[in-house]
Amino acid sequence: MSDERILIPFGYAFIGVLLVMILVPYLRRKSDLLTAWNFFLVGAINFVGLAALKAAYSSHEFRILAYERRDYELYIIGAITFFVTLTLAYYWLKFPRKLAGRLFRKWPPVSTSVLYVMIAMSLGMAVLPLLPIRIPGVSQVIYHLGNKGIVVAVAMAFAAWFKEKNNPVLLGTLLGVLLFSAVLAVMAGGGRRTLLSVGTTIPICAYWFWLRYKGPWTNLALFGSAAVFGILLLAAYSAVRHFDRRGEMKERSMANSFEALRELPSKLFSSNVEGLMGQNAAQTSLAAIHLYTNNLDPEPFHSVVFVSTNFIPRAMWEEKPMGLGYTLPKSARVHGTRATWGPGIVGHGFHEGGLHMLVFYGILAGVALRFLDELLVRQSTNPYLLAMFSAMSAHIIGWTRGDIGTFTIQIVSCLIAIQFFAIVAKLVFGVGVIYPRTDGAQFVNQNLFSATLKGSE
Repeated sequence: MSDERILIPFGYAFIGVLLVMILVPYLRRKSDLLTAWNFFLVGAINFVGLAALKAAYSSHEFRILAYERRDYELYIIGAITFFVTLTLAYYWLKFPRKLAGRLFRKWPPVSTSVLYVMIAMSLGMAVLPLLPIRIPGVSQVIYHLGNKGIVVAVAMAFAAWFKEKNNPVLLGTLLGVLLFSAVLAVMAGGGRRTLLSVGTTIPICAYWFWLRYKGPWTNLALFGSAAVFGILLLAAYSAVRHFDRRGEMKERSMANSFEALRELPSKLFSSNVEGLMGQNAAQTSLAAIHLYTNNLDPEPFHSVVFVSTNFIPRAMWEEKPMGLGYTLPKSARVHGTRATWGPGIVGHGFHEGGLHMLVFYGILAGVALRFLDELLVRQSTNPYLLAMFSAMSAHIIGWTRGDIGTFTIQIVSCLIAIQFFAIVAKLVFGVGVIYPRTDGAQFVNQNLFSATLKGSE
């Protein structure tokens, strides 16, 4: 048996175990469905499990380096180390739960008028990155706020509509904001994750406002169908998203972005769905394993340094650390590509020193996911929190693909952006909702609680 074939039983077993970890607790009503934990595991199924199978079955077609059997063995051991640590941290550590009961408890009002102001403010911030602002540091902040603002607008519009579902004006607002946000997501540069975050906002809000009270099998059928449609849509978008790089060199304008969205239905069943499966994450992980256990010196805590120094403009520090996704193609001496790679969580671990670093990142990821899920359970109808989670969702799904430094920056910027919007709203309108310190089952704001009950009937 060729060396890469040892990835086949691992890949199938890995996918099966993670599916059990998602489905069994939900079917037993021990957990919710649309959680940060489950989004993370879904991403891992794709970028670790399916990617391993892709690396095994298509290795004769695409192999970055000449791997040894030891590289494949280290990939399997590294993946198991990370996910065992992640699971233990998520379920056993208590302090993320306590922390969630103490932080982010005070939020702006959720009246329709305030929500409309939030829609206008967030869309205003979303348009700002389109202006020619070239101030180091400032332009990056504006970009991140605007990039998250399109998701905030959709979540606010959904919350306003949900309170009065028979109001055609509110429904029209929701649909208009959704379309405008999708166009802005395409204009932002064509990345799939931005559009995916916009697309997941309504399903996430619908689940936490209402559908979580439905039967598990109903939700699995509903969201399973939505997931299949979403994959087809992403594959179709992958075929049109680089319209500004084609032979006609179209400008990434609002009109051309809207036209790209209009093309999606015609490409829904003819696009390369297989291209989304795994995305060669295992291949790039294997390249990092081979290089940093044989030829190159590991760089401990590189992703931590990359994230913590990212706020410094490169114009002020030319030698600022680069992400592994950018440097790995050069280290592997792959010519003819300007693309950045997704090194995979296992590749990151060995780039930074080996199994002990995978334990370190497993603990960090487990703590972060548990903290976010505790917030969701305690504040399940908080549109501001749901906007933050929706903005994070695509980055949480893609985190195991990496570059984990870049994805972590995106996730942290989602938290910072929603806090910025919330602080501005609280300065203008005051505090409207205070969630209890320990028990997330009750709401201090009786009007919000009443609206939730009506929506879940």
